Amino acid sequence: MIIATAGHVDHGKTSLVKHLTGVETDSLEEEKRRGLSINLGYAYLHADADTTIGFIDVPGHSRFINTMISGVSSIDLALVVVAANEGPMPQTVEHLEVLRLLGIRQYVIVITYIDRVEASQVKEVAKKMQDILGLESPVFKVNNIDGAGIDDLKNHLFQEAIGQADQTERGYFRLSIDRKFLVKGVGLIVTGTAISGRVSEGDKLFLLPENIEVRVRAIHAQNEKSSVGRIGQRCALQLSGVEKVQIKRGDWLNASSENQVSNRLNVRLKMSGRLTFKIKHLCPVKLYIGAKLVTAKLYLLERKTNVNELRAGDHVFAQLIIDGQISCCRGDRFILRDSSETTTLGGGMVLEPHAIYSPKLTNSAKDYLLAMEAPTLEETLTKLLIEQQRIVNVSLLKQDYNLKDADLEPVLHNVGLLNEIRAFFRNSQKYLLSNKYWKTVEQSIIDHVHSWHADNPNALGIQPDHLLAGLRSEIDQNLFWNILDDLVERAGLIRVNGFVRLLDFKPKTDPVEMKKWKLIEEALSQYKRQIPTLANLKEDLMLDAKTIELALQKAVKEGRVHSLNGNRFVVFKQLRLFAHEVSQLANENPYFSVVEVKNSLGMGRNSCIQLLEYFDHIGFTRRYGERRAVIDKELLDRMFTMT
Repeated sequence: MIIATAGHVDHGKTSLVKHLTGVETDSLEEEKRRGLSINLGYAYLHADADTTIGFIDVPGHSRFINTMISGVSSIDLALVVVAANEGPMPQTVEHLEVLRLLGIRQYVIVITYIDRVEASQVKEVAKKMQDILGLESPVFKVNNIDGAGIDDLKNHLFQEAIGQADQTERGYFRLSIDRKFLVKGVGLIVTGTAISGRVSEGDKLFLLPENIEVRVRAIHAQNEKSSVGRIGQRCALQLSGVEKVQIKRGDWLNASSENQVSNRLNVRLKMSGRLTFKIKHLCPVKLYIGAKLVTAKLYLLERKTNVNELRAGDHVFAQLIIDGQISCCRGDRFILRDSSETTTLGGGMVLEPHAIYSPKLTNSAKDYLLAMEAPTLEETLTKLLIEQQRIVNVSLLKQDYNLKDADLEPVLHNVGLLNEIRAFFRNSQKYLLSNKYWKTVEQSIIDHVHSWHADNPNALGIQPDHLLAGLRSEIDQNLFWNILDDLVERAGLIRVNGFVRLLDFKPKTDPVEMKKWKLIEEALSQYKRQIPTLANLKEDLMLDAKTIELALQKAVKEGRVHSLNGNRFVVFKQLRLFAHEVSQLANENPYFSVVEVKNSLGMGRNSCIQLLEYFDHIGFTRRYGERRAVIDKELLDRMFTMT
C-alpha cells in the first residue's frame, strides 16, 4: 500500500511521517536548514510480516506543487494533514483538488498541533475538512510533540493495508521513474511506484519513450531486498544497459516490447472547480502524468459554434497534443496546469493513448470514447463489440490497456462473449467482431453485387475497391477483404481478372461494343512500360474522340480496363505486372520513393505518380512523406490474381 501526505506548508506532514515510521524524510541540507520539504520524501512501515506501507511525504509550499503532483500520481490513500491552529489553508484546498482530479478515493484526515488550541476548535477544523472533501472520511487528532494519537492512526492504517485486496498483476510491469542515482560499487538505481504487473531479477525492460532495452540486476520493494517487485509497491531497481544521463524524470520502464509512445492523447477532462478564468481551444498547458512533466496544447474535441472555451467544472472529451513523445496507457491519470505552472486547470484520465488528428468529435468517435471510459475492460469490450458493432484491433487494444497475450481471453469469458464473437487476421494483425456484424457486412456485399449485375449486365464483374466504396462508409477495409475472401472460398462469389461476380452470373456480350473494345485493348497493349492518357489513345485509334471516351467509360465500368485518376488507362494484365514489380522493389527497399519506382518500372514520372496514387487508394501502398511502403502484400493475391 502506498500512502502520500497532502496539506499546507508547516502543518506537520514530515513530523507526522517521522512519528509513524521513525524516518526523517527531509534528507537535503537545505530542507533541514529551512525546515521545509522541497523534494519527495520516502519512508516505510511494516503492518505485519507480509504487508509494508510505503509513505510519500510531499512538499506543502505552493512553489513545489509540481513535485507534489508527481508524488501522488499513483497512491492508494491520502493522509490529508491540517494544523488545528490554522485550519484548511490554500495549499490544503489545492492539494485536495489535485487528489480529486487524479481519482484518489481513499482519504484520512489528520489534525495536527492539537495541543495549541481548544478542543472545540479541533472539532470545528474537522467539520470544515469533511465539508471540503465532500465525503465522510476518518478523522484522527495527533500531537506532533509527544506523539499522542499516533498509535490510533497507525492501527487504522495497518487495518487499511492488511485489508486491502491484492491487486491483480494483469498486464506488463510499468513504472514511472521519479528518481535516479548512482551508488558506488552498485551502479545505476531508479525508483518509482509500480502501477501494473510484476518484475523479477534478470528481467528485460524497455525505457520509454526512447525504447532503450535495459536489464534489472537487483530489486528493492517497499525498502526490502526482494527478487520480485509488484503492482502497488515502491520499487528501487538496479539497471544495466543504460547510462544515468539517458534517463529523464518521468520516463517509463515497461516490460512490453511494444513501443508505446504517442504525441496525441484523447482524454476525459474535468476542469478544476476553483478555476477563475476561461480556457480556450488550443491553449498551451503543462501536462503531469506519472512523474512526467511535458508541454502540450489542449484541443477541444467538443467545440460548439462560437464557444471554443472551457470553464470551471466543465467535463468534456479533449485531445492533448504533446510537444514530443510520451508513453502512457488507457486509464493513466493526469493533471493540467497553465503554461506558467501557477494554476491547476484540471485533470482526468487517458482514454485513447494513440489518438490521431480529428477536426471534430463525430457521434461515432464519441461513442467509442464513451466505451473506453467504461470502468472495466469487460464493459468496454461489450460496448464496442456488441452494442456498437465495431471491429477491435487486438494488438492496439492490448497496447492501449497494457495487456499480455493471456489476459484477454479470460476477460471475454467473464462477460460471456466467446460464443458471440469471431476473429480474423490481416497483415499479421488480429481483429475481433461480433458474429452479427460479420453476417450484416456479408449480406451487404452479396446484395451490392446483385445490384451491380442488374445494372451492368455486360460487365465482367465489379472491382473490389468499387464494391467497398459502394458499401456503407464505416465498413472497415480489413473486414471487407476478409469477408470477401470467405465468400470466394465458400463459392458464393468468384474472381475474374481481379473483378468479383456471383458464381452463377454470365455477362452478356454486344458484338458491336466488343469490336470497339478489341480495338482499344490492342491500342492499350502497345504501351508496355507507359500508361497512356486519353489524348494518347485518340492519336492511336481511327475513331472519333466521343466514341473513344464512351467506349473507355464503358470498359472501365465493365471491369475490362482500369482508370488511374480518370485520365490514364491500363489493362488488368499490365496493372498486375506493375503491382508485382512494386512488391519486389519493396522486398529490397521497404520504403521507396517515386524516383525509385520510376526507374524500376521504366516509366514516365507522371504515369508513375498516378499509378502509386491508385495503389494508395486501394490500400496496396501507403505514403509516408516523400516515400511509400507496401502495406498489404496479400492484396496481390486478392485483387491481382487472374482467374
